[in-house]
Amino acid sequence: MKIKPALWTICGKMIAHYSKGANNLMAWFILTQLFSILIQLIHIGRMSDQEKDLEIMILRYQLDMAERKLQTPLKPTRAEKLTLAVLVTKLRQGTKRSANQLRDLIRLFQPETVLRWHRQLVRRKWTYVHKNTGGRTRLDLELETSR
Repeated sequence: MKIKPALWTICGKMIAHYSKGANNLMAWFILTQLFSILIQLIHIGRMSDQEKDLEIMILRYQLDMAERKLQTPLKPTRAEKLTLAVLVTKLRQGTKRSANQLRDLIRLFQPETVLRWHRQLVRRKWTYVHKNTGGRTRLDLELETSR
Protein backbone atom coordinates (compact mmCIF):
# COMPACT_ATOMS: atom_id res chain seq x y z
CA MET A 1 0.00 0.00 0.00
CA LYS A 2 1.48 3.32 -1.05
CA ILE A 3 0.72 6.41 1.01
CA LYS A 4 0.78 9.67 -0.89
CA PRO A 5 3.21 12.37 0.28
CA ALA A 6 0.30 14.77 0.86
CA LEU A 7 -0.92 12.63 3.78
CA TRP A 8 2.51 12.77 5.41
CA THR A 9 2.63 16.54 4.81
CA ILE A 10 -0.70 17.02 6.57
CA CYS A 11 0.43 14.83 9.46
CA GLY A 12 3.72 16.74 9.70
CA LYS A 13 1.88 20.07 9.84
CA MET A 14 -0.40 18.71 12.57
CA ILE A 15 2.59 17.57 14.61
CA ALA A 16 4.28 20.95 14.14
CA HIS A 17 1.09 22.74 15.20
CA TYR A 18 0.53 20.63 18.31
CA SER A 19 4.19 20.57 19.34
CA LYS A 20 4.10 24.28 20.20
CA GLY A 21 3.52 25.15 23.84
CA ALA A 22 1.34 23.05 26.12
CA ASN A 23 0.12 20.74 23.34
CA ASN A 24 3.41 18.83 23.28
CA LEU A 25 1.67 15.73 24.64
CA MET A 26 -0.75 15.79 21.70
CA ALA A 27 2.18 15.89 19.25
CA TRP A 28 3.69 12.78 20.83
CA PHE A 29 0.32 11.06 20.73
CA ILE A 30 -0.08 11.82 17.02
CA LEU A 31 3.49 10.71 16.35
CA THR A 32 2.95 7.38 18.13
CA GLN A 33 -0.31 6.84 16.21
CA LEU A 34 1.47 7.44 12.91
CA PHE A 35 4.31 5.10 13.87
CA SER A 36 1.79 2.44 14.88
CA ILE A 37 -0.02 2.74 11.54
CA LEU A 38 3.29 2.52 9.68
CA ILE A 39 4.23 -0.69 11.52
CA GLN A 40 0.79 -2.15 10.78
CA LEU A 41 1.12 -1.30 7.08
CA ILE A 42 4.49 -3.04 6.93
CA HIS A 43 3.02 -6.08 8.69
CA ILE A 44 0.02 -6.21 6.36
CA GLY A 45 2.24 -5.89 3.31
CA ARG A 46 4.09 -9.07 4.29
CA MET A 47 0.92 -11.16 4.77
CA SER A 48 -0.55 -13.41 2.10
CA ASP A 49 -4.03 -12.74 0.72
CA GLN A 50 -5.39 -15.80 2.53
CA GLU A 51 -4.00 -14.58 5.86
CA LYS A 52 -5.52 -11.15 5.29
CA ASP A 53 -8.92 -12.63 4.45
CA LEU A 54 -8.91 -14.87 7.52
CA GLU A 55 -7.86 -12.02 9.77
CA ILE A 56 -10.65 -9.83 8.39
CA MET A 57 -13.22 -12.59 8.98
CA ILE A 58 -12.01 -13.14 12.55
CA LEU A 59 -12.07 -9.41 13.32
CA ARG A 60 -15.58 -9.02 11.85
CA TYR A 61 -16.84 -11.98 13.88
CA GLN A 62 -15.39 -10.55 17.10
CA LEU A 63 -16.83 -7.16 16.27
CA ASP A 64 -20.29 -8.67 15.74
CA MET A 65 -20.04 -10.30 19.18
CA ALA A 66 -18.97 -7.01 20.79
CA GLU A 67 -21.78 -5.06 19.07
CA ARG A 68 -24.38 -7.46 20.46
CA LYS A 69 -23.10 -7.04 24.01
CA LEU A 70 -22.49 -3.31 23.82
CA GLN A 71 -25.46 -1.30 25.08
CA THR A 72 -24.14 2.25 24.82
CA PRO A 73 -22.80 3.87 21.64
CA LEU A 74 -19.07 4.37 21.32
CA LYS A 75 -17.61 7.83 21.74
CA PRO A 76 -14.36 7.97 19.79
CA THR A 77 -11.65 10.48 20.61
CA ARG A 78 -10.67 13.18 18.13
CA ALA A 79 -7.55 11.22 17.14
CA GLU A 80 -9.61 8.07 16.53
CA LYS A 81 -12.06 10.05 14.41
CA LEU A 82 -9.17 11.58 12.47
CA THR A 83 -7.51 8.23 11.82
CA LEU A 84 -10.72 6.50 10.77
CA ALA A 85 -11.83 9.40 8.57
CA VAL A 86 -8.50 9.59 6.73
CA LEU A 87 -8.30 5.81 6.21
CA VAL A 88 -11.90 5.52 4.97
CA THR A 89 -11.48 8.49 2.64
CA LYS A 90 -8.28 7.01 1.18
CA LEU A 91 -10.07 3.68 0.67
CA ARG A 92 -13.04 5.39 -0.92
CA GLN A 93 -10.83 7.37 -3.30
CA GLY A 94 -8.81 4.30 -4.24
CA THR A 95 -11.76 1.98 -4.84
CA LYS A 96 -14.51 4.46 -5.82
CA ARG A 97 -16.91 2.89 -3.32
CA SER A 98 -20.15 4.63 -2.44
CA ALA A 99 -21.29 5.21 1.13
CA ASN A 100 -23.69 2.27 0.81
CA GLN A 101 -20.87 -0.03 -0.26
CA LEU A 102 -18.84 1.08 2.77
CA ARG A 103 -21.54 -0.17 5.17
CA ASP A 104 -20.13 -3.72 5.08
CA LEU A 105 -16.68 -2.42 5.95
CA ILE A 106 -17.45 0.26 8.54
CA ARG A 107 -19.18 -1.57 11.35
CA LEU A 108 -19.21 0.68 14.41
CA PHE A 109 -20.38 3.91 12.77
CA GLN A 110 -22.48 4.89 9.80
CA PRO A 111 -20.37 5.66 6.71
CA GLU A 112 -22.05 9.06 6.47
CA THR A 113 -20.84 9.84 10.01
CA VAL A 114 -17.24 8.97 9.16
CA LEU A 115 -17.40 11.01 5.95
CA ARG A 116 -18.89 13.92 7.94
CA TRP A 117 -15.88 13.71 10.30
CA HIS A 118 -13.63 14.01 7.27
CA ARG A 119 -15.54 17.06 5.99
CA GLN A 120 -15.25 18.65 9.44
CA LEU A 121 -11.53 17.89 9.48
CA VAL A 122 -11.06 19.59 6.10
CA ARG A 123 -13.23 22.52 7.17
CA ARG A 124 -11.17 22.98 10.35
CA LYS A 125 -7.97 22.91 8.31
CA TRP A 126 -9.11 25.70 6.01
CA THR A 127 -10.84 27.85 8.65
CA TYR A 128 -8.09 27.62 11.26
CA VAL A 129 -7.03 31.13 12.29
CA HIS A 130 -3.26 31.31 12.13
CA LYS A 131 -1.40 33.58 14.53
CA ASN A 132 0.38 36.47 12.89
CA THR A 133 3.99 35.66 13.69
CA GLY A 134 5.70 38.25 11.54
CA GLY A 135 5.46 41.61 9.94
CA ARG A 136 4.88 45.10 11.20
CA THR A 137 2.43 45.71 14.03
CA ARG A 138 -0.77 47.53 13.15
CA LEU A 139 -0.98 51.27 13.64
CA ASP A 140 -3.44 52.78 16.06
CA LEU A 141 -6.77 53.70 14.49
CA GLU A 142 -6.13 57.40 15.19
CA LEU A 143 -2.82 57.34 13.30
CA GLU A 144 -4.37 55.56 10.33
CA THR A 145 -7.23 58.06 10.03
CA SER A 146 -4.93 61.10 10.43
CA ARG A 147 -3.03 60.29 7.24
